[in-house]
Amino acid sequence: MTMRTALLAIVLLAVLSVAPAHGADDGNADPWEGFNRAMFTVNDGLDRYVLEPVAKGYDFVVPLPLEQCISNFFKNLRVPLNSLNGLLQGKPVNAASDVGRFTVNTTLGLAGFLDPATYFGLVRHDEDFGPTLGVWGVRNGPYLVIPLLGPSTIRDTGGLAVDSVLTPGWYFLDAAVTIGSRVFDTVNSRALLLDDVERARSASFDFYGFVRNAYLSHRASLLRDDEGSARETDNSLYFLDEPAKK
Repeated sequence: MTMRTALLAIVLLAVLSVAPAHGADDGNADPWEGFNRAMFTVNDGLDRYVLEPVAKGYDFVVPLPLEQCISNFFKNLRVPLNSLNGLLQGKPVNAASDVGRFTVNTTLGLAGFLDPATYFGLVRHDEDFGPTLGVWGVRNGPYLVIPLLGPSTIRDTGGLAVDSVLTPGWYFLDAAVTIGSRVFDTVNSRALLLDDVERARSASFDFYGFVRNAYLSHRASLLRDDEGSARETDNSLYFLDEPAKK
């Protein structure tokens, strides 16, 4: 706990010192492109030769409805953190909607595996501490590709550190269980994205540029509170929506 708190403090200090000075807010979204492309190549290789084959085997065994139920479960676990960030951003209505959504899906939705809240009009809001820092005036800073985790910015990296510390599982579950569940969630999410990632790779002249531009555009839309920007933003090798079906 002490080490994680110290790491959080270091990351936040770096965000506050670096983000106002450089990056997308100054018209240069990717000043570290050489490093980022190298890290993207590493991540892409890990995805192609490790994660994707595992996800294909998983997808062959697990039926699509069950994959979507598992995805619903993990998304439901993140709703309280979404609600907290909504409050910190001055969005009490969205935060209240998320609380209602969590309550309905945890009870009527069988611990979140089902999603009856959507039918009741309780919309999921994608909020994390990255946009919270943005609302508080911290600028984006340079685009950054994090090894294993994927696209980010200096500000979003600080937000990721805070969200990690605020994740309840680290305090109540064994680390092996928490990490194992994270790996399982990643494989399940990647299985849902098999066709989408393949199409994006095939259609993109520069897949690195496609992922970077999609990520930065969506993160900007979160700050603008654009309608339809409530999709789940998870730090993964690629930034793509989970499809409704494959």
